[in-house]
Amino acid sequence: MNEYTRREEVRATFIASAILVLCIAVAVLRLVTVEGRLVPDPGARRQAEESEARIAPARACALAGEKLIVEIDLFKEAAKSARMPDPSAALPAPPPPPPTTTTAKTRAPRNAPPPPKPKEPDKQGAWASAQPLYKQVKTLAGCREATEALLGARVGAIPAWEAIAKAAAITPPGAAEAEQFEAAKQLLSLLGDIPADKVAQATKDAEAAFKASAERDRERALTAMVREPLPQGVFSRRVAVSVGVGLTVCALFISYLGVRAASMRRLATLLPLRDAVRSGRPGMQAAEILKTAAAHNSGEPGLVIGAAIGGFSAALLAPRDADLFVAGVMAGLLIGLGAQWAFRLALGAGRWRARTTELAEVEKPAIPIVLVLSGVKPGLEPEFIQFLRSLPPADAAAAVEKLASQAEERILAAADAGTAFTHGKPPPG
Repeated sequence: MNEYTRREEVRATFIASAILVLCIAVAVLRLVTVEGRLVPDPGARRQAEESEARIAPARACALAGEKLIVEIDLFKEAAKSARMPDPSAALPAPPPPPPTTTTAKTRAPRNAPPPPKPKEPDKQGAWASAQPLYKQVKTLAGCREATEALLGARVGAIPAWEAIAKAAAITPPGAAEAEQFEAAKQLLSLLGDIPADKVAQATKDAEAAFKASAERDRERALTAMVREPLPQGVFSRRVAVSVGVGLTVCALFISYLGVRAASMRRLATLLPLRDAVRSGRPGMQAAEILKTAAAHNSGEPGLVIGAAIGGFSAALLAPRDADLFVAGVMAGLLIGLGAQWAFRLALGAGRWRARTTELAEVEKPAIPIVLVLSGVKPGLEPEFIQFLRSLPPADAAAAVEKLASQAEERILAAADAGTAFTHGKPPPG
């Protein structure tokens, strides 16, 4: 800045800077501190759905545990009716008693019939009676992991769980009766004496625990809220804020450079004309002052203010989308620039006299600017400026000198008339 910088330009730059700092500070604070909307917690809902889904398998396990006890008893009765050997009763036969001397009276007759042979097992339908039990075993085999994960391993139920796992591993037999009979015998040997009630109780407790957990998760899902994540736009949030702030700073820098360039241009134009006064051409300096004062203010305060207000508005209206902050700043740049030029066109030459006087205070031309301005009728400033710009420098200087001379003559004539009127007055009585 120098002495050729207009007061209006300095004032506009200061106001634009203040508006920029205030608006962008509030906008950045809003963008940094904004949080997503409160929405129902999807994790809690998902947990409630998973807990609800575990109830059906737990119920199936509990039913299978109850049926296991019944099916074992029924299968044991069927095995007994089918003369299936009981593995628990398959103990080694006691040795025969030593021979004793018998009398002739107690000796068995020579032609006594042999003892009756035991009846053969009824193999037909052995596997059919075992299938209901095998079905419950297959269901319970997948229940141990979830049950023990929830309740912990119960010592009393461990043998039963192990027997169930072995029984579930039995491959279903083919169509041969002997194969089916052997599979049924194996199933009876594994499950005949297990503590099935321990398994049934564990599955019931697991079902109750799953229901209680599902109820808790369901209640939590109804009230649990989380912050919705902020949307990710073209830029990351940090980059978008940085770009928006950078654009506003660039606008202020451009405006400052415009003011400085204009003041330096005025300096380069008017400073050499001081020599023209010494060479007897004072009209050239005065004419250039009038032309220079007719130029509009330099700098782009509208650009700065528009960017600041645009970013501020975007941050207040849509703080969750940082891309809109950048868009608001860019839109504000264009709108502010258009508003600034519209204001300059509306102002026209309204500030020409004040700007001319301000430059005259700096240059102190040989021809008093006041005389020149007094020769321009109010309201005809635009026409005079256009006329002066259309003349070559020498003709413009001559026109300004003539205008000042006419104004001076009018002032002198008015002064002479006033003096004559004063002397011609009758003395006071």
